[in-house]
Amino acid sequence: MDTDDDPLGEGFEPVRPKRVSEAIYEQLRARLADGGLAPGARLASERTIALQMGVSRPMVREAINQLAAQGLLEIRPRRGAFVATAASPALGDPFAKLIGEGFDRVIELLEVRRELETRSAELAAEFATARDLADLAAIVAELERDHGRRLTGEEADTRFHVRIAQAAGNTVLTHLMATLHGAMRRTSLMVAQRLHASDRYRDTILAQHRAIHDAIRARDPAAARARMAEHLDFVVRELRYHRRKHGR
Repeated sequence: MDTDDDPLGEGFEPVRPKRVSEAIYEQLRARLADGGLAPGARLASERTIALQMGVSRPMVREAINQLAAQGLLEIRPRRGAFVATAASPALGDPFAKLIGEGFDRVIELLEVRRELETRSAELAAEFATARDLADLAAIVAELERDHGRRLTGEEADTRFHVRIAQAAGNTVLTHLMATLHGAMRRTSLMVAQRLHASDRYRDTILAQHRAIHDAIRARDPAAARARMAEHLDFVVRELRYHRRKHGR
C-alpha cells in the first residue's frame, strides 16, 4: 500500500542510464573476474572490441584506461593492453625480494607450487574446455620448438602452468600462479640456464610437460595430478643436487 509518509521511500537517488564506457568497463571487468582473460594475456585491440560491442573506440579506450588505473590491465606502448596479475605488485614484489637468488627459497616456493599445481592439473583434466585444450597444445608445441633450438623456454613454461590453472576454472588460482611464477622469474631463468646445459634435464622436462598435457587432454584427473607431482618433484631434486654439487 502506497503512503506519502512511508519512511522506506526516503533517501533514494534518481535512476540514470549507465554511461556506455561504464557498460564496457563492466564487461571487461567481468571477463577478468571470471578468468576469461588470464594473467599475461593480450587484450584484443580497441578496434576489435569496439566492433564487437557496437561502440566507439574512444569509449573502449576510456574503459581500458580505467582498468589500467586500477592495476588490472597493463598498457605497453606499441603492443597493446595486457592482463596484469591481480595480486601484483602488493604480493608479487615482496615475494621476489624474499626469494632473491637463493636456491633454498626457490625450492620452498616450488614445494608450495606442488600443492597448488597438482590440484590445478586435476581440475583442468575435469573442466578444461576445447579452447583450453587447444591453447595448451599450442604451448606444448612452442616448448618443443624451444627444446629443438636449445632454448630454456621459460616464458612458454610459465604460460603452460598458468594456462593449466586457468583451465581449472579458478580465477584466484590463476592469478596466484602468475604471481608466484613472476616472483621467481629472475631466479628461475638463472636456474634454467644452468640446468638446461644437461640434455637429460631438458629431455626429461619436455617429456613431463607432454605427459601432463596428455593426461589433461585424456580427461584423467588422477593421472594429471600424478604427472604434475612427478614434474615438480623432479625439478626440486635437480635443484637440490645442483646445490650440493656446487656448494650453494
